[in-house]
Amino acid sequence: MIRRTFLALTIAFAASPALAQLDTLTLKPIVKAVREGDEEKVRSALLKGESPNQIDSSGQPLLMVAVVAGQIGVVETLLKGGAFPDTMDKEGNTSLIRAAEKGDGDIVEILLVRNAKVDAQTRQGATALSIAARRGYAEVVRALLAKKADPNKADFTGRTPLAYARQAGKPAIEAMLRKAGGRE
Repeated sequence: MIRRTFLALTIAFAASPALAQLDTLTLKPIVKAVREGDEEKVRSALLKGESPNQIDSSGQPLLMVAVVAGQIGVVETLLKGGAFPDTMDKEGNTSLIRAAEKGDGDIVEILLVRNAKVDAQTRQGATALSIAARRGYAEVVRALLAKKADPNKADFTGRTPLAYARQAGKPAIEAMLRKAGGRE
């Protein structure tokens, strides 16, 4: 019994690279193009009728794959092609939240122009603003406040963006949040 289990596991592990190669061979062109960051191939796939709202094999929306990789051109192309900016990944995060986590002000701006929900919350209740405030991303905080992000929206622990900025020792961000009406 133990030998058969060991043999089965050995075969499964040996087959893993082959399965990974099979995954890349069976990917739809748009998924492959997004992973590669190839804006022209993404545009071509969209023109051929592929949906920009597909989920890749890891469970992430294609827009989020591009956001996490910092692929500004691909992000813009997917949005112009009809990608939904507020689609969540399997962990409950939106592309705006992922861009705020990275401190990517350019992508945050692009998503906000496309009407991403500025106060969308993670499963823990965090918003893009609370994440950016905690991490000290002033440019992102400024952009979110300009689009009327709620400076008093608390997460499920009761902490507001101002509380996170204070805890992280970010006085400039604290000042921005207070000016926008933020309270702890």
